[in-house]
Amino acid sequence: MKALLIFPLLWTVIDCANILAIFHMPSYSHQVVFQPIWRELSLRGHQVTVITSHPLNDPTLKNLTEIDVSALNLDIPKKMRLMHYIEKDQPIHVKVQKVVEVNYEIAEVLLSDKRVIGVYNNSASKFDLVLVQPYMPPTLFAIAAKLKLPFVGISSFGAFFPSYYAMGNPHPPSLYSDIYLPYHGRMTFSERLRSTLFYLWHRYYWTFHALPKCDQIAKKYLGHDLPYIGDIERNMSLLLLSNPILYERRPNVPTIIDLEMLHVKPVKPLPADLKQFLDNAKQGVIYFSLGSNVLSAGLTENLRKVLMEAFSELPYQVLWKFEDDKLPGKPKNVEIRKWIPQQDVLAHPNVKVFFTQTGLQSTEEAISRGVPMVGMPFISDQAWNIRRLVEEGAAVRLDHTTLTKEEVKNALLQVIKNPKYKENVLRLQKIWSDQPMKALDRAVWWIEYVIRHKGTRHLRSPTADVTWFEYLLVDVILVLLSAISLVIFALYRTVKFIFSKMTGGEPKKVKKSKRS
Repeated sequence: MKALLIFPLLWTVIDCANILAIFHMPSYSHQVVFQPIWRELSLRGHQVTVITSHPLNDPTLKNLTEIDVSALNLDIPKKMRLMHYIEKDQPIHVKVQKVVEVNYEIAEVLLSDKRVIGVYNNSASKFDLVLVQPYMPPTLFAIAAKLKLPFVGISSFGAFFPSYYAMGNPHPPSLYSDIYLPYHGRMTFSERLRSTLFYLWHRYYWTFHALPKCDQIAKKYLGHDLPYIGDIERNMSLLLLSNPILYERRPNVPTIIDLEMLHVKPVKPLPADLKQFLDNAKQGVIYFSLGSNVLSAGLTENLRKVLMEAFSELPYQVLWKFEDDKLPGKPKNVEIRKWIPQQDVLAHPNVKVFFTQTGLQSTEEAISRGVPMVGMPFISDQAWNIRRLVEEGAAVRLDHTTLTKEEVKNALLQVIKNPKYKENVLRLQKIWSDQPMKALDRAVWWIEYVIRHKGTRHLRSPTADVTWFEYLLVDVILVLLSAISLVIFALYRTVKFIFSKMTGGEPKKVKKSKRS
């Protein structure tokens, strides 16, 4: 009997790994997706070291070491005015370039920090795997190459173009555009044209500008003996995506794994004062939040005025996530809080509608709690998310650039009073949650799979190793066109030769005599 008890213990010890996780983007909406993964890996006995801007700070997690880099990178997006570029009506290539530039800065700051240097230069640190966020430039992937380890990319939403390139995943611009563009599936001619032009520009920009800059930064800190950063990127063992049913379905290679509602937790009791506010709202509550990146306190004065005027004329209580102590002109039916336990608030039966920016995590939380939405997108995939929610009959869209008081009122009343929106959200909830295993268990199983097999070379798509002109058959098409041209030219010369023989040679030109 004792022997039987010892074997599982031995198995647990042998199966434990030393994992390094690098989640560098200083945004709570990104980190909240990764936190359950590093927490669960720690609970399963793995030694986990995490470089993050949002540590859990949970003393019960004995196998977890968190390197808090919030003081280093939290202000970089603000300093470089990232949201200014992303929120405004800028051309898509301008937004992409700005995001890439911010990531250059974050990578430099992290790679030069003494604590991070201690991790990648410490020969005593025997890691088995690196987890890393594949958000635009792959500079930090180079840490895995320096440590000669397999690495797994984990995204808090879908993937950008480069990740699909690296994994060899089909990405024809006629069907799928970048996550910053709301063009997917059956596109109009105009959308296909824009998608294709952006695809061509992106391939050029990524190949000749972004990757060389990433390679320069990586070698500056990690050593010039590293492989080229583009080759490192293509060696990603696995790509885990928070890629729900809202995203257009696509044929994925075996090394891309979709996850859904990874961060959604069981409902917890609300703080007493918040519970009282919601309980007392007999007519119902409108919950308004723009997430952690687009801040309500940063809205223009005109937009805030439009929203407050609309709220004041509605017969409902409004719970508003507002990041300042005071909201000048706040209507009596509006309650503001700097921080709100969103998942638990959305579970309250008196919440009638969620007025949201339709970020992916907020959308997942609303669907998991069965709350219909009014969406006002600002950045990134938000425009695509609200487009799909409208198609599914689960939301109404508003445009913050042209918003009027009447539009706000009509949209909120439409979603609250028309039962189809609630019904469609519950339909999505049922489909979304019908999975063979929980997303967290699936993510951990695949991460441990990479550890067990020291990578996934046996699952690698051959498309990841061909150049773009080979993939698009440019060389084959050129050879075929050359061959066809040669045959046509040969036929022409043959016919011309035969004709000349049949007619006794080419007729001589007769010179016209000048009249005297």
